[in-house]
Amino acid sequence: MAKKTKRLIATILATLLLTAFCSAFLQAYAWTNISSATTSFSILSGTGHVSCGLSAYKHVTKVSIEANLQQKVSGKWTTIKTWTASANDTYVDLVGSKALAKGTYRLEAIYTAKSSSLTEVHTTYSPERVY
Repeated sequence: MAKKTKRLIATILATLLLTAFCSAFLQAYAWTNISSATTSFSILSGTGHVSCGLSAYKHVTKVSIEANLQQKVSGKWTTIKTWTASANDTYVDLVGSKALAKGTYRLEAIYTAKSSSLTEVHTTYSPERVY
């Protein structure tokens, strides 16, 4: 198997494991509105791939996700691309991709779930990825 193929398979497997871990980790919190939230960011062949999902309890009337792709520049994180998705429902997901230059990146995901009595916001960060 070619070295690039092995690296691609390893990256995909690591992303899947990280997504499963983050989902289980986030579900461990006792949230009022948010049932689960998942954040995934990977870099494959110079393209950053983003995937986020938010599930809320049935009393929630609106959910939204803001995903900020950030690059480390001179030691500080700078947002280079933002994706948003929302729904007047209990579930929303978001996917996106962006061609990247060499550098260090992470994904910031901001999850919001609104009910008649409470707006709940949760922010997560993916691990840093280097391209």
